[in-house]
Amino acid sequence: MPKAERPRSNILLTLACCVVVVAGLKAAGSVLLPFLLSILLAVLAMPVVRWLQSLKLPASLAVTLTVLLLIGLFTGFGVIVGTSINEFSEKLPEYQSNLQSKLDDLSSESPLPEMGEWFDPGAAMSFAGQVLNELVGVVSNLFLILLTTVFILLEAAGVPAKLRAAFPGDGEPLMKASAVGRSVQAYLGVKTLMSLATGVCVTLWVSYLGLSHAILWGLIAFLLNYVPSIGSIIAALPAVLLSLAEHGPGKALAVLAGYLVINTVIGNVIEPRLMGRKLGLSPLVVVLSLLFWNWVWGPAGMLLSVPLTVMVKIILEGREGTRWIGVLLGPEVKARQEAGEGRPA
Repeated sequence: MPKAERPRSNILLTLACCVVVVAGLKAAGSVLLPFLLSILLAVLAMPVVRWLQSLKLPASLAVTLTVLLLIGLFTGFGVIVGTSINEFSEKLPEYQSNLQSKLDDLSSESPLPEMGEWFDPGAAMSFAGQVLNELVGVVSNLFLILLTTVFILLEAAGVPAKLRAAFPGDGEPLMKASAVGRSVQAYLGVKTLMSLATGVCVTLWVSYLGLSHAILWGLIAFLLNYVPSIGSIIAALPAVLLSLAEHGPGKALAVLAGYLVINTVIGNVIEPRLMGRKLGLSPLVVVLSLLFWNWVWGPAGMLLSVPLTVMVKIILEGREGTRWIGVLLGPEVKARQEAGEGRPA
């Protein structure tokens, strides 16, 4: 084969491999989603396991206590989500009808064309229930998720010893693995704490305003806070529409103002101070990741896409040969710092 044709054949082979891998991911979503959720749970639970081990508890007992804590959290989550979704689904047709009539009234009083011609309020409100139903479908396989999490936690305790045995006299692999693990735990820990604060604040605010299903909107705000940039917009839309259907434009503006204040303070002031920009993602990467994983695995994949992309970015930046890919995935400020352009003259 001539040399000029080899690059073309390599590109075609690479594209074909990517198509096969994506098709495999799409077909194996029912298995991979619980496994990925187990990995995220294990990363979040590892500091708890280490804290219990620091109290001189055996590794097996520390893992058992941590898993019992996770079972309690999952049980409470399932009860709250199940009750909220059932109540919301029963009243959804009524909400859609009221919302459509309110929008028609606003359109008749406004010189703008009818909102129904360019906006479907029913689809926007149904999206909230669809996202939670997808997530409940993944979490419903609770036994498999917790069992996999247990084995990951038990295996993680022996990883340093395995690395020392595999690379005797060379501490670099162990140092890199530890640095990557700490970075991933730091990101997920801070993000989970900020998401929890966002969800609690939203629940308190919409409850104060008298909006129905306050816990549901707080839960959606908690989950979608893992999605930077557009997650807060998607989380606010159903609550604002419901407040418009139930109470009118004035209360809807109050709900919207609360979401803006909460996400501005937590997302733009507190979170960057705790996390820093080094663990961020490019906005374009966030959008493309959301679109891709939503197409592959639906709303559940969309919720997991950004944390998984950040984990991949941290791993890529931990290796010299792939560090450039991690820099390209990060924000512009990080890239300037890497290039030395952001340093003061």
